[in-house]
Amino acid sequence: MLDDGGNLSIDFLAGMTIFMIAIIWVATMIPGLLINTQGRTIDYDAVAYRTGVILVEDPGMPANPPWEIKDDLQKDEIERFGLTIVKDTPNILKLSKVERFFCSTSFSYPDDYQQRVIFGDRPYRFNISLVTFDGMMNNSVGDIKPDGYGYIRRLVKIKYPSNATVNAPNFRNSGVSNNVTTHVFSFHLNCTNLIGDEPNIAYQINPLRDQIMVNITNLSKAHNINLIPSVYPSPPIITLSSIDIYRQNPAQTFGQVRTFDNAYIDGGTTPTLLPAFITDNVSVIFPAGFFYGIATDNTHLYINYTFNLDRTDTFFNNSFTTPYPYNYNPNLVTQPKLKEGVLEVAIW
Repeated sequence: MLDDGGNLSIDFLAGMTIFMIAIIWVATMIPGLLINTQGRTIDYDAVAYRTGVILVEDPGMPANPPWEIKDDLQKDEIERFGLTIVKDTPNILKLSKVERFFCSTSFSYPDDYQQRVIFGDRPYRFNISLVTFDGMMNNSVGDIKPDGYGYIRRLVKIKYPSNATVNAPNFRNSGVSNNVTTHVFSFHLNCTNLIGDEPNIAYQINPLRDQIMVNITNLSKAHNINLIPSVYPSPPIITLSSIDIYRQNPAQTFGQVRTFDNAYIDGGTTPTLLPAFITDNVSVIFPAGFFYGIATDNTHLYINYTFNLDRTDTFFNNSFTTPYPYNYNPNLVTQPKLKEGVLEVAIW
């Protein structure tokens, strides 16, 4: 009996030891099992990562027509923010999307962003910034970052749009039709060639989606060089009366489809309603999406500028009627370019 009692005590002690070791082992495993729900930093890092992915790898919703062309009265139709051109161009952002996203007069922090890019039921605070390495862009939205937050940093490229600059010699030698005091200068956008000739979307001029910018410079020097100074001591007064958009579709029907009512006159920083007097320069910016719905990828677009003069002379006169081509010729049009930058997302 004494021997049996000793064996029982040893067995009990060994069993209790194994049981306690098992309890301790399980207790040390529990925090690891719950770390995803208890670790605040890891949770916020995950939200920041998800937000960064949405912004730089998704074009947003709706995608067609793109969300950035929705005006302030239509912003409730925007379901999701996304800054990339299309899904096939991750990390390559579209400038018009970036400008719309950071527009404080259109979207309010945090509500408009919470439901369109942050998501989730928790009332996250955040700061989203985008800075280009050349220092030309420094945008941000959100609060000042606290001591602790979730964070993601993405290297990106931003697609800047094309533009055409027509100076006095170009103006004299291309596309002006004459009618004594009324002169029409025309720009031609061949959507079939523009969309088809450049397969890389990052460098494509797409009038259906991209901003189109046209500058006319040195108008005061564009008059006929044969004018007699004693008869015409000064250039006439020039008025930009209208900007009209014409379309030619595959069936070869041709007609006016839209007008554009403002321009930047003589270096002004705010647009002027037409008609307007011009001394030297005029810049017109057709915003991204302006041609959406009136043209397709097999359409020819013509942008006609109507200039009126205050007297009947040979100002602007020439024998050319061929429109100025807006295309991939770098001598005629400044091509789209990509600027490098970094997008940062902080969540807390």
